[in-house]
Amino acid sequence: AERELGGYLAFCDGEAGDPAVADLLRFAAIAVLEDVSYTRKDGQYLRWDPRCGRPGVRGRLDKGRLPSLREAVVRQLERMARDLAGAGPRAGALPGTRGRLDLRQGSCLGLLPRRDSGSVDFVLTSPPYCNRYDYTRTYALELALLGLTDAGVKDLRQRMLSCTVENKEKRGQLRAAWEQAGRAGAFEAVEREFAGHEALQEVLGLLEAFRVSGKLNNSNIARMVRNYFYEMCFVVYELARVLAPGGRAVMVNDDVRYAGEEVPVDLILSDFAAAFGLRVRHIWTLPRGKGNSSQQMGAHGRRELRKCVYVWEKPRR
Repeated sequence: AERELGGYLAFCDGEAGDPAVADLLRFAAIAVLEDVSYTRKDGQYLRWDPRCGRPGVRGRLDKGRLPSLREAVVRQLERMARDLAGAGPRAGALPGTRGRLDLRQGSCLGLLPRRDSGSVDFVLTSPPYCNRYDYTRTYALELALLGLTDAGVKDLRQRMLSCTVENKEKRGQLRAAWEQAGRAGAFEAVEREFAGHEALQEVLGLLEAFRVSGKLNNSNIARMVRNYFYEMCFVVYELARVLAPGGRAVMVNDDVRYAGEEVPVDLILSDFAAAFGLRVRHIWTLPRGKGNSSQQMGAHGRRELRKCVYVWEKPRR
């Protein structure tokens, strides 16, 4: 499959002709990487089929017969062609106009501060959850295909919103960036909100005590949770700033639990939103939440955690 993929990408780069067609062909390859590999995405990491030949791989994953790259790409291109054919006006669809797509590469921590105030009508987002999932590992194959080296992946991991135990504190970088933009006062306001949130500080204090007493299965969890909320405080501030009056932000996120201590992510982030001038319209919860991990279930029993959708609105004045 590796040789096939190399030849396919060389064709995309040199013989596909139309750049738009080449992009579609590359996208098809990215979409089928998991299908043609001995891997399967499983929560916070990649599982490997023992047939992959990697040393130390154990487990029962058996993906059966893998399709050839040709089979998988042809099937994917057919699916994409059907999608494009059905992209026109549909009976019963709401009227609308074709929007302008503007994709930007980078971290929300770096991109949001560059947006003009009041320039966004609607935000729909599902940020990384505070659950230790490392998406740079889950999507390792795709990142490699896009040309990222091991050093590049590690750098990307640190630039992303903190949600893994490997993330380091970004306070210095954030302060420097905001001061350079002439927003030192806003930086201090965000820090005051973070430090003054009593429920959050209580949770962080408990996690730090668990770390000291050895109750956390990874000593960096307390730091990760602190970094997550510290950075999300800046993100929520920026969402409030860039939203136009009457605009809404809709966020999908889950609560989490560590060492039996539930972290009410929904309430904390919505408190941040209210502090920065947004009106909390709804916190919708799914009828069925998610369970805790098998390790925590053994120690604390099964207790469901809320899976939520938050709706925040910027007042019209």
